[in-house]
Amino acid sequence: MRRPDARRLPGIRFDVQAPSIPDELPRMDVAAFVGFASSGPLHRPVVVEDVARFQALFGEDLALATDAERKELVHARLAPAVRDFFRNGGRRCWVVRVAGAEARSNLFPLPGLLRRSASGQLSPAFARARSEGSWSDSLQLATTLSARPLSLAAWSAPAGDGPVELTVIAPAGLSPGELIRVRFAASGHSLLLPVESVKAIVPGQGATSSGLVEHQTWVRAQGRRPLWLRSAAVEQAPWVARWMRGDTERLLNVREVSALGLELETDFADAPRPGSLLRLESHTASLWFTVGESFPLEGRETPTVRVRGEAVQVLPGTPDVAELPPGTSGTCELLTLGLWIRSGVEQPLRLEELGLCPEHPRYWGALPTDAEWVRITEGQLPTGERLEAEERLDPTDTLQLHASLREETLEPRFPLAGQQDDDPACYLPLGVGPLPERFLGCVPSPLDALERDGLAEFHSRLFLDEALRGIGIRALPGHADFLRYQSSRPRELKGLHALLSKADVSLVAIPDAAHRPWKRVEQEPAASPKPPEPAKEPGWGTFLDCGTRVLPPPSRPVATPPSPAADTIFTLTWTTPTGPGATHVLEEATRADYLGARTLYQGPTGELTLHGRDAGTYYYRVRSELGGLVSAYSPGLAVSVSTGPRWELSPEEDYSASHLLAIQRALLRMCAARGDLLAVLSLPEHYREEKAIAHAAALRAPLAPEEEGVPPLGTAEENALSHGALYHPWLLATEEGAPQRSRRSPPDGAACGVISRRTLERGAWLAPANEPWRGVVALAPALSRERWVDLQEARVNLLLQEARGFLTLSESTLAVDPELLPIHVRRLLALLRRAALQLGTTYVFEPNDASFRRLVQRGFEGLLGGLFTRGAFAGQDPEQAFQVVTGTSLNTPASADQGRFFVELKVAPSSPLAFLNVRLVQTGELGLVTEER
Repeated sequence: MRRPDARRLPGIRFDVQAPSIPDELPRMDVAAFVGFASSGPLHRPVVVEDVARFQALFGEDLALATDAERKELVHARLAPAVRDFFRNGGRRCWVVRVAGAEARSNLFPLPGLLRRSASGQLSPAFARARSEGSWSDSLQLATTLSARPLSLAAWSAPAGDGPVELTVIAPAGLSPGELIRVRFAASGHSLLLPVESVKAIVPGQGATSSGLVEHQTWVRAQGRRPLWLRSAAVEQAPWVARWMRGDTERLLNVREVSALGLELETDFADAPRPGSLLRLESHTASLWFTVGESFPLEGRETPTVRVRGEAVQVLPGTPDVAELPPGTSGTCELLTLGLWIRSGVEQPLRLEELGLCPEHPRYWGALPTDAEWVRITEGQLPTGERLEAEERLDPTDTLQLHASLREETLEPRFPLAGQQDDDPACYLPLGVGPLPERFLGCVPSPLDALERDGLAEFHSRLFLDEALRGIGIRALPGHADFLRYQSSRPRELKGLHALLSKADVSLVAIPDAAHRPWKRVEQEPAASPKPPEPAKEPGWGTFLDCGTRVLPPPSRPVATPPSPAADTIFTLTWTTPTGPGATHVLEEATRADYLGARTLYQGPTGELTLHGRDAGTYYYRVRSELGGLVSAYSPGLAVSVSTGPRWELSPEEDYSASHLLAIQRALLRMCAARGDLLAVLSLPEHYREEKAIAHAAALRAPLAPEEEGVPPLGTAEENALSHGALYHPWLLATEEGAPQRSRRSPPDGAACGVISRRTLERGAWLAPANEPWRGVVALAPALSRERWVDLQEARVNLLLQEARGFLTLSESTLAVDPELLPIHVRRLLALLRRAALQLGTTYVFEPNDASFRRLVQRGFEGLLGGLFTRGAFAGQDPEQAFQVVTGTSLNTPASADQGRFFVELKVAPSSPLAFLNVRLVQTGELGLVTEER
């Protein structure tokens, strides 16, 4: 069967490909950033080549806490750093989103959909957000069902374990993985059959072929896992309603059953919404109930909600012959699923023609999370502790089967993923219609948004792999390889240590390491809204129209989410027992007594989405109008719109650098262990001259105290200091395309961009100084000119304002050895290391003789000669610039017998002109110019 392509809106999309780098030398312009983001895979490096790709995967800037001293909201620094990198000339970077183990993905109920596991267990179906965090709080999900009619010629269903067999007329054919529904209207039975095998037949003859059948009319489909349903009426009985809320289950007492629906003991704000699945249980029966509508009941002693919908009974086997005689005709349909995602008033994003069984090429459960998508695109099969959970089917077959669906959800990135199953599950529609009418939000969580982001507490553990926190430089590579490949439960590294496997990275920055810690702040509760006044009674003692009556008031509005943030959206919903034809009037006020209330909405629906509210408390109430009659107002609702997270930064005077020192020490060790990385470091914004100098000294102090389990860089590890460069102060920069907007950010992102641009234009051996930084309009704080020399002596690279713009006039690492002090020297050595490894692989398995030594000598002399021609080395000629040693003094007969061959490279790095002092001396009427170096 040829499956229909997914429908897309017409339009043109331009894919921007990053230009290639035509150079035989290894790339030295690739940066890596580690920090906090709204969405995206956790602890997995993802390559990014433009800002649009970053935002599509990692989302908008993540709000963290409020700075009470500045009266402003503080955001994560990862996104601004990436934007600064590309704006200043960077072309490619890796991004690692980090968070604590408390980070959670939102769960979304699939309206009207039932999940059946491989063992036959039934439960409501849920989808996951594609990544952890609170970014998906505003999303709502609806399902639709597409039913393509088939002609049912015959069917048979043995009473035992034999397969159910359907003979249908399917012009487009069938294939395994399809879901067929047969409805027997006379008896109220339905059959849901996941197709396992297909045969094309000719009427009156046997089977002619098997497997995928195309352009055939008569098809025989078989399945061993049918599900028989029967429409049922909920009769009077002591029922209990079980309502799955993600990983938990709520028990709702059914107070009364009537023709009007079920009465559940619960508050309307916590009641099941239309599309929810309830399991009704009594002593004698078990039913699945799909909620069609719900509304509160007034005048009850306890909060009560009435729900209406449809109930079905899942039969344990084939129906009795008396209920469904053989040969009974039914309506046969081929079912596919549609998923619709909306956020507020935006146009819904949808996926259609999705399969409901794992063998279907467009099986919705194969929608990948961000972490799964990264593994698939990198060709990594799941390993370690997640092996059993993620290899639900043969991984190679599954990856190939669902490849086209994953490609479709990549651009734009679909926000949901399949449920994390331990076994392949089929999904069965109970109350899914053809239109997206029932949207459900995520399962509410008792945790705050920042807690679900995994960032409730700021500490160094967010950025480091705990198993590698205190490991020294020499032992670090071995420990990392053991964790990844040799331990009893291999796993990927976390935090900044995840970058150890990315060979093209040469610059590393952690812009979020310089945050001040934050803490939760309790907010004062809003004032309760004024109780509603009763409606004015008609003059019953006078002649009135026969239709005159007292309209009951609407229910109290419900806000979703209940406490929205400023400038975000939230939805108000309410119900009314007045009936159809009524007009609802929604009012908003900023006072609890509704003085100055204004009308927001007047119409027939019971829902309104609001957006663009500033911080504060808003009060809402609703009344109904019908035929000139006006009801009383509903009970009021107070909605507190916050300025952001209910978290505040600690004061500047309480700041401790222990987190920052631990993170930067671990980063320097990792860079030194790799040997070809440069850490671009930054300081907290409030650090002025003395604190900046003290912090640089603390990084270099070999006898400093241990910070959060990370020891100082000892004397034997002082070489690691040459792998780090410290930049200060912070930048006040504009956003590209929005010059009226400015924000403060650490300098490490722009510094990486400048270094990358310099490398691409002229080479990694040139000093990345005296280059204008783009987008910078001011510095924060502006450091005293009298302390510039002190800061330079402390190895702090100052960003200064000069006539040509904002730039640095130094390029210092933290090195103790003055020969390794310049950044360009460390970068040149890293380039040589990579080039030597790249060239050395061509000599593997060659015989170790005199001709081999000459071959190696010529190869490395050619490599270094090319660098000398480009200006990487000092000296008048190659003999003064470099030397390649492969002689017998280095390669002794004993080392040759052991199969080893050594090459020693000696180079003289070129040095930039640091300062040029020009002195103007006036003698009489003439001016004399002297030049000094």
